Amino acid sequence: MAAPVPGLPSRVPPPKVDTGDPRAIASLDEGQLAAATPEQRLAMLRTLIKWSHPSQNSQDNQDSYTSDQKNYEDAILNLLRSSPDAASFDRLYYNVDEDTLLNSVSWSGDITDLRKKFLAATTPGDWKGLDSYIDVVDGTTSSGRNHIEFLVDGAKVMPKAIAAIKGAKSSINVEVYQLEGDDVGWAFTKLLALKAKEGVQVRLVIDKYGSNMKNVQEVGKMLAYLNQNGGEAIPNKASLTGRRDHRKVMVIDGRTGFTGGMNVGRDYQYNWHDQQSLIEGPAVAKLQEAFLANWAAAGGKAPSSYAELFPPLSEPADGVPTRVMTHWGQKDRDLKAVFLRAFATAQRSIRIADPYLTDPDVVDTLCAAARRGVKVQIVMPKDNDIAIVQHAARGYYPKLLKAGVEIYEYRGRMAHEKVAVLDTYWSTFGSSNLDARSLWYNDELNVAATDPNLASYIEASLFDKDIENSDHITSYSPGIEDHAADIFHGLLTPETTQAGALK
Repeated sequence: MAAPVPGLPSRVPPPKVDTGDPRAIASLDEGQLAAATPEQRLAMLRTLIKWSHPSQNSQDNQDSYTSDQKNYEDAILNLLRSSPDAASFDRLYYNVDEDTLLNSVSWSGDITDLRKKFLAATTPGDWKGLDSYIDVVDGTTSSGRNHIEFLVDGAKVMPKAIAAIKGAKSSINVEVYQLEGDDVGWAFTKLLALKAKEGVQVRLVIDKYGSNMKNVQEVGKMLAYLNQNGGEAIPNKASLTGRRDHRKVMVIDGRTGFTGGMNVGRDYQYNWHDQQSLIEGPAVAKLQEAFLANWAAAGGKAPSSYAELFPPLSEPADGVPTRVMTHWGQKDRDLKAVFLRAFATAQRSIRIADPYLTDPDVVDTLCAAARRGVKVQIVMPKDNDIAIVQHAARGYYPKLLKAGVEIYEYRGRMAHEKVAVLDTYWSTFGSSNLDARSLWYNDELNVAATDPNLASYIEASLFDKDIENSDHITSYSPGIEDHAADIFHGLLTPETTQAGALK
């Protein structure tokens, strides 16, 4: 049984209630709702949302509405209000579809006000509090201390990755959003096939949509080649609802992991400005777990033995405290919750490198941080590969600049990193963009580390250098394209933007 909600007296037992029965849930009082376990609370909220339909309050449905609907709406609000802290509230709010939740009650302002109240109550500088918050909302735990080698660009990433693959003894598991059908993609595939012939278990899962398998036949040929040579290669099951596997993870022998923003192909290794990190330590087991979950979801064959995939892992003496955070597309928005809470926790500085920063809640939280004196710097590409997203992001420039946010546009190559450093202490990197679609539709994975030395290294090796090679935007007047993009970007689905998939 899960532990009681933090802050609740332990003498109050969880209610014995059918969490699938909306009427039974609606009959619970506030104390019983608060005493429910986190799992019960989330199950009850999902049930209430499913049965609550205020829009159906028509004359034909008047009897049904008056007998049940008000009780369901009251129960939703009471359940959310019974949350003793931000983590308990956000575990509910960010683990259901936001629009569906807000549309499940006649007056959604109460829910929105609760969300803002809990976020506003964040204590700047409370990094231990952030760790506890992450564990509750994301359902993760500390992965102890790990060796993290933060690598920028293909010239540094590829030698490390190739050496790790060549040295593999038992298993190579790779999960990537886009495998390009070019010379680099083929070289990578042939190296994996060579290791498979040597007896290493090789698994490769790619996103069918991200790799554009419908139009790029070479990608299918590469998967077939690996399968014919002893490996296992599959595309994920592309979702008609727009869910995508956007993660970039590689695990070697269960001991060495790589994750970041880099896909596999010539663009990503040579032409784009990107990042991938090498990790050794207990966090690698979390990367392995995340890979195997999506491998199974894509229809991959279960391993005959898990022992070699999860060898004992020790914490390096010089390691940094690490958490592996996951987000499952169209099931939760855990990473969005973490980003917002982290930005609200910053006391002195926030530095962000992200190519697709268009989420309005993220923008609002960054503005709030800048207004309370935090030095906020954002680095985005000057020439974004997705024009509509660039225009949508630029549409927020006046608001950000007015709040005191520093905006930089990186010149030259497409800047594709997804990295943030806060207070030269808390840092995160991974696959998640800061756009509304990435934070809801995609499966994402980010690593968070709390270490001033690592944070300083990331700032020096990435942010300081990038800002020197960027245009500093000090004023901006949105044009008609920016205004139009802000409207249409939010309406587009992944299916209607095949040529412009966020990578």
